[in-house]
Amino acid sequence: SEDIIVVGERQGASMSGFGEIIASAVGKQIASKLGELATEEATLQWRFKDDVEVMADKMQDLEAVLHDADDRLRRGGRDGEVVGRWLTKFKSVAYDAEDVLDDLDATELLKKSQPKLKLFFSRNNQIFQRITMPHKLKKLRGEIEKIGKEGQALNLVRHQEQAQGSIINNESFVGICDEGLRSGVVGRDMEKDKIIRLLLNKGAIAREGISIIPIVGLGGLGKSTLAESVFVDKRVNDFEVRAWVHVSKEFDLRKIGSAILKSINSSINLDNCSLQFLQENLKKELAGRRYLIVLDDLWEEDGDKLERLKQMLQHGRKGSRVIVTTRNQSVVNKLSTGVLAHQRKFCPVPNSDQINLFVLSTDECWEVMKQTAFGPDDDKSDLEEIGREIAEKCWGVPLVAIALGQVMSELRTVEAWQKIRDTNIDLGHRDHKKTLERLMLSYYYMKLDFKMCFTYLAAFPKGFIIESDRLIQQWKALGYIHGWDDGKRCINYLMGMSFLQISRSSVIRSSPVHANAPRELTMHDLVHDLATIILGHESLVLNATEPRSRKKANRRYCRHAQLINYQNQYKVFNDLPGSIRSFHVRHSEKQQLSQKAFSRTKYIRVLDLSGCLVVGQSTPSSILLPSSVLQLKLLRYLDASSLPITSLPESFHTLQNMETLILSNCSLETLPDSICSLHKLSYLDLAGNARFSKLPDNFHLLSKLIFLNMSSCSKLTKLPDNFSLECLEHLNLSGCHELKNLPQDFGNLQNLRFLNLSDCYKISVLPESFCQLKHLKDLNLSDCRALVVLPECFGDLSDLESLNLTSCPRLAQLPESICKMTNLKCLNLSYCLGMLELPSSLGDLNLQILDISAGALRHLPGSISKMTSLTEFVVTSGHPRVYEKAQEIKKHLNLPGRKVHRVRNTGRGHDSIVELGDVNCPELLIGSLQRVKRPEDAERIKLRDKSCLRQLALHWNQKNMNAHASSAEYVLKRLIPARNLEQLMIQGYSSKGFPNWMWHISSHLPCITYLSLSDLGACDNLPPFGQLPNLRSLYLQKIPNITKVGRKFYGKGGTCKKLRLLQLQSMDNLVEWRTTLSGKEDGEFLISNLHNLELKDCPKLKFRPYPPRSMFWCLDNSDKVLAGSTFWKLSSSILPCRMGIKNCSFYPGKWHRLKQFLTLEEFSLTSCHGLMALPEAIRCFTSLKKLSLTSLHWLEKMPEWLGHLTSLQVLGIKDCCNLTFLPESMKNLTALRVLMLLECEGLDILPQWLGQLSSLRELRIRDCPNITSLPESIRNLTGLVRRSRREDAYKVSHIRKVVFELEEPNEEQGQEESQEAWMNRLSKKYGENPSRHREEREELELISVQAMD
Repeated sequence: SEDIIVVGERQGASMSGFGEIIASAVGKQIASKLGELATEEATLQWRFKDDVEVMADKMQDLEAVLHDADDRLRRGGRDGEVVGRWLTKFKSVAYDAEDVLDDLDATELLKKSQPKLKLFFSRNNQIFQRITMPHKLKKLRGEIEKIGKEGQALNLVRHQEQAQGSIINNESFVGICDEGLRSGVVGRDMEKDKIIRLLLNKGAIAREGISIIPIVGLGGLGKSTLAESVFVDKRVNDFEVRAWVHVSKEFDLRKIGSAILKSINSSINLDNCSLQFLQENLKKELAGRRYLIVLDDLWEEDGDKLERLKQMLQHGRKGSRVIVTTRNQSVVNKLSTGVLAHQRKFCPVPNSDQINLFVLSTDECWEVMKQTAFGPDDDKSDLEEIGREIAEKCWGVPLVAIALGQVMSELRTVEAWQKIRDTNIDLGHRDHKKTLERLMLSYYYMKLDFKMCFTYLAAFPKGFIIESDRLIQQWKALGYIHGWDDGKRCINYLMGMSFLQISRSSVIRSSPVHANAPRELTMHDLVHDLATIILGHESLVLNATEPRSRKKANRRYCRHAQLINYQNQYKVFNDLPGSIRSFHVRHSEKQQLSQKAFSRTKYIRVLDLSGCLVVGQSTPSSILLPSSVLQLKLLRYLDASSLPITSLPESFHTLQNMETLILSNCSLETLPDSICSLHKLSYLDLAGNARFSKLPDNFHLLSKLIFLNMSSCSKLTKLPDNFSLECLEHLNLSGCHELKNLPQDFGNLQNLRFLNLSDCYKISVLPESFCQLKHLKDLNLSDCRALVVLPECFGDLSDLESLNLTSCPRLAQLPESICKMTNLKCLNLSYCLGMLELPSSLGDLNLQILDISAGALRHLPGSISKMTSLTEFVVTSGHPRVYEKAQEIKKHLNLPGRKVHRVRNTGRGHDSIVELGDVNCPELLIGSLQRVKRPEDAERIKLRDKSCLRQLALHWNQKNMNAHASSAEYVLKRLIPARNLEQLMIQGYSSKGFPNWMWHISSHLPCITYLSLSDLGACDNLPPFGQLPNLRSLYLQKIPNITKVGRKFYGKGGTCKKLRLLQLQSMDNLVEWRTTLSGKEDGEFLISNLHNLELKDCPKLKFRPYPPRSMFWCLDNSDKVLAGSTFWKLSSSILPCRMGIKNCSFYPGKWHRLKQFLTLEEFSLTSCHGLMALPEAIRCFTSLKKLSLTSLHWLEKMPEWLGHLTSLQVLGIKDCCNLTFLPESMKNLTALRVLMLLECEGLDILPQWLGQLSSLRELRIRDCPNITSLPESIRNLTGLVRRSRREDAYKVSHIRKVVFELEEPNEEQGQEESQEAWMNRLSKKYGENPSRHREEREELELISVQAMD
């Protein structure tokens, strides 16, 4: 016999829907809570222990009979209807019981946290509570007893809980987008291929305008999944622009336009933008570009609105396509009307080409179900027949098949499957009746623990997107789960059923991110309908603009409310049901809420005010939290993100149940001290509060805090001295630019797993206790530009899996102990410009990813070749020796290396470039592109499909140009790389202009970090490279027709915020480079965080209004860079610390401009013609530690003020032939540790005061023929003499090179690079050829290509 569940629309029923089904879950929760309370001390103190015990017993009895009530409900009929109403009443009483119990808990918390006198005069007066609480409990006891008697009258009997059978992979299913695609497109191969043919039909593209491809079908048939499988298919990568928008029933042009524009160009600021602004920018972004846009779930049938949508999207190039998914053919018919459709500019494809989805066959449904229900090796024989019978119940709907398949995977017995097969559900008359009935069957057999979590999702609007961690926090606040792990299991379970999905728009626009990053979740509309049916009258939507609908709402059973379209209609809060537990404000203006807004709703646990935002509205300067919020004793979750709140009330601590507090992107400057008494607070998000400067001193009292996000709190200068948060697992301090150090007790964060310190510009060292973070797994120190050293004990972080040191320019080396970190999987050392070597034992690590791109390493340790765990080894723009060694290591470890292809003529009607069509490698160099005769051959290699490609080099050899060769622009036009390309190098490009994709490079290649253009003889204008959001290194060489870099280079909103290396070489005619859009001082500084500025042979270049403030400077034959008179007025957090000048012939008045470099620590002068005395400005370098003077042939003497540079530790003088003596003032250089005198023919005697250099540890004299002896005073430097055992060690005339140094160098000295090597590096890198390493490597590349001629 079949079980039948009947849920109809009953006249006069006190509830609607299927909400009684979750009564079991509610009863279980309340019975447990009453049982716990009966044993607590509070019940004795309040003298109502008897009441609590009776209620606990009664609730346990009721919980036991719920199973019988459930069975009778499923059998339907009049009896089932009566039992259903009883279950609804029971659930309401159970909720009331929980409210009273939680209120009691809150009162006890307040009693412990507040002074008695203060409590006496508050609303929480204990005497008042002692009078009222017993009355509440007695009333509650009466209601529970009454509902129990009604249950007895129904003859409900106790049932024993039955086992659920074999449970496979219990709660471990993780919904994967790709897996979902494979399941959802079963039986849709023909439709998918048809859509792709329509997208790629070149004949149609040439003759048509913009085509709409409709996918029409009932809900749940997989329209969106089919569209997504097409969207991510490599065959459709030819479109220059791609965007995905979920439209839903609420048709909003502003929302649609914003979503498309955000997908195209994420750098455009859409805050407070108007519809006109969106239309104008969409016109700019789409003009001349072929796009593919998916409008998912389109319902709108108003022809005028649809025409305005087409007008907004009409500016794309011919061949652009719009895929529309819809349930209604009438929507497609309306799209066929209007002016643009009649002009054939923008209309649907012919009816014969439309995609109409029909139900799957039973066999196809069974295939979908098997993918979820069974593992690849499971025995299906005993369940196959029953499974096919259940597949018939799916009615051909893939969504149902997936949901049932997940339920069946948990109940792997014949009996359980038979029960599923024999259970039918009747939902009465409603839309999508059959599909919802099948989905309800899946819900009916869902795990009891997760039912309440699922039904709560009806409290969100259709098409909602929510981060997984915030959803978990809300579930926890409502008591549905106990902890974070429960929440993750629930999300995985619901994703396995397709009741939750990863947001398609976030999947499509995302780049690879950390696996632990919060997922953006959403829900299919039909599943949302199901949750709404189940929740029934427990959910309420209040539309502030429709008072009549508010009055009609049934508020008796309401527990969750949404407020929409609020615009200061204060009276709407009078309609809020007093028993609501969650309240969300959505699609409303940022207005001051009424102070008494929540005075009647004291049981709210979740309060979300983050939806107080309408796109295009003006923002008030500040608002206050309503004072009535402080009366919400049960409040556990508060989200006020993006509201301009400047402060929290001092009495905020009365919210003693607060667990989650989200105040991101507000206007806070600090927190009240009283917040430290919120002892249950576990999740605190303060990200984006740019004015926030200080945490309370007693912040450590938040002992339950697990998550703390303070990213982009750019004014925060320090953390409290006591920062011992013993439960903290996640700490994000990224973008805290002013944070100077971490507390000394930082290592007491024993449970810390994730730490992000990226862009903490002023942190120079980590505290000694840092190495006590034994459980740390993910550490991000990228762009900590002041960081100079890691603790020697760093290897004690034994659990660390990921270490990111990108762009730490002052970090000179890694500690040897790092080689002990056997759990380390990912190490990123890219753009570490000060790191010259790696530990010799680095190969002992079990790394999977090692990135040393764009660094300064001189060699690689051989042990890396033994690192068999390595799967990705990234090396670009380094020393040629390092690059070649890396290629050898890759080959030895069988890692994918660089593929080099030289174009040649095959004699078979096409060029050899087509051979790259099947190549998919991480690094690709294509040489001799000048030989390409047919541009379409370049298109045939389908670079866009090569998703593994990370580095691409394109070379034209101008010396071997072929008269029959195609234009370089035509070839480059067809070489559009895949979207995730990271490094792009173009050399020898001979055309004047660039193809369209280069002019929109920020949307085509948003992941680009390294860009190199060289030998572009005809080019006279650069694309807007400044718009590239991730660009870290830009190298331009030999582009003679570029005379000015101005506004167009930065594009719309480009600020080069991540640019760290700017290298210009042989830009002979470059006259001006603007560093503000206007070129004037009042503009925003656009290159604000440069680490290295290298200029060689740029003799005319001036930066307007001033040069970028860089940490490292290399100027070679670029005299006019410092010519601007306003440079020192620049306000910047960048502190220059290293400078090299070579071949620059400044007249005396120019040298004074160096006075602005007060923070320099290293300085070198090389081959500066005519320089007879050191510039007076150098004496201002009070922090100078290293000074190098090389090939200053006109220099005759050293200045007396040299002795004032008391911080100087290393002085090197080389090839200064006219220098005859050292000034006596040098005896004051008490910090000098190294003195080098090399090839100084004019020096003939060393002064006696040399013996007063008490810190001198190393003296190097080489090729100084006139120095025949050391002064007697050298004996005072016992550390030097002790090393030499000759009696006449002080006589050196017979020795060509003498080195005196300490017998046992200290640890710091032992780790330091050879000082002579340092001097050579300065003389070569800072001036002679700042980009020599890159040139050498590119020459090697060209040689390797030309050798194949």
